[in-house]
Amino acid sequence: MKINQLSLSLSLVGLIGLIGCTEQTTGRICEYTPAAGQPNPLGEQASFRVREEAGDTIFTYQPDPSEMLDQTIELSGRRELTYRNTDLDTARVILIQNPEHYKRLIDKETPEDFAAVNESLTCR
Repeated sequence: MKINQLSLSLSLVGLIGLIGCTEQTTGRICEYTPAAGQPNPLGEQASFRVREEAGDTIFTYQPDPSEMLDQTIELSGRRELTYRNTDLDTARVILIQNPEHYKRLIDKETPEDFAAVNESLTCR
């Protein structure tokens, strides 16, 4: 009886450990960090982030901070572009090679392309 309980306990501990590892396994995240003293080509308060998630790469652009309409209501102008089944490094190259994707993501015509932002991405 004690052997069965011990086996069951060890199995549960192993399963919990696997679940914990699965939850902690996330892809890389890169954030745009403009050089000090340089103008931000995206806009003064804009943010740009790239993340890997479940085999996809998601580019997120937020032109300005979210607006709080009420204590419990937040309005965000965030836009996202997803390259499905594409790792982060490959997706960055694809976005550089396709300036029309970048312009659609940031929703404006700009002389700057993604290459300028890509150079200032800090990844972890």
